[in-house]
Amino acid sequence: MNSLRRRLTTLAEAGCTGALHVGGTPGGVVYLVAGRITHAESPACPGIGARLVGCGRLSAEQWRAAYAAGHGEGRVGRLLLRDGHLGHHELACRVVATITAATQVLLEADDAPLRFVPGERHWFGTFPHCDLGTLGSETAKRLLTRPAPRRRPRARTHTAG
Repeated sequence: MNSLRRRLTTLAEAGCTGALHVGGTPGGVVYLVAGRITHAESPACPGIGARLVGCGRLSAEQWRAAYAAGHGEGRVGRLLLRDGHLGHHELACRVVATITAATQVLLEADDAPLRFVPGERHWFGTFPHCDLGTLGSETAKRLLTRPAPRRRPRARTHTAG
């Protein structure tokens, strides 16, 4: 089990709230609330905004407005729901897809430096009437119990000789 898997398991079992920063390349962050993964991000995968705009579910203008109004208070998700841009279940599924993609990328990094910041929350926030914590913890269970991803073998370069 790599160090990220061990650390996530420990934080989840302890019911911690905060952000686990994963160093290295590509790096990223896994956010937990009461031991449940509520969000994850990595520069190696599209974030929730890019996903919502990229699939045509939101216009770039709608995303920018929700982000501008809610990121400072961790309410972007709530604003998208309040303004009727998405339903609870659709938004939950899209957030879980974002968490899954980012967490898979982060788990590929063996022994990346880790730093936990207690109390740090993601700007997207959590929202009512949709238990992202349970969905996030189910995602974490699947990711933490599956074998570590195999690395692709490096291509050998042959020289004529």
